[in-house]
Amino acid sequence: MLLATLTGCTHYPPRGLEEQRSYIDRTVSVPSQYFMETPESKSVHVGSGIFAQAAGCQYMQRYKVRTNVNFSHSLNLIKYRSAMMGAKRISVVRHEEVDALEKRIAIHDDNVIYLEAGTSLQGASFHTTIIADLYDCPKT
Repeated sequence: MLLATLTGCTHYPPRGLEEQRSYIDRTVSVPSQYFMETPESKSVHVGSGIFAQAAGCQYMQRYKVRTNVNFSHSLNLIKYRSAMMGAKRISVVRHEEVDALEKRIAIHDDNVIYLEAGTSLQGASFHTTIIADLYDCPKT
């Protein structure tokens, strides 16, 4: 009976605190080298999911990044991270890029990855989101 009583007394943080987090709480600073082409990012092929499956590749997971740089640099980052997770191919499912001149920045409780070296989210020229499916492929 004592065990049942103690088990029921587990204390969790109130849900309201989780909902109060802002995008600043969920940002990660990444060295600029990962936004450039690296040997790891060059090893990942970008193409159709159908071609990946036809090549014998297995779906791993869907992965998303949101950055404060343009599409090319964001794609280099997602390719680098995919390679680090063992993916050989990725298929871009969704891409959204908002230019600062559009006066629209929509952060929907997402992690934001920003280029270090003094950049900020509010003053960034771009906010880019890329969602991609990762595939592990047999060695050829």
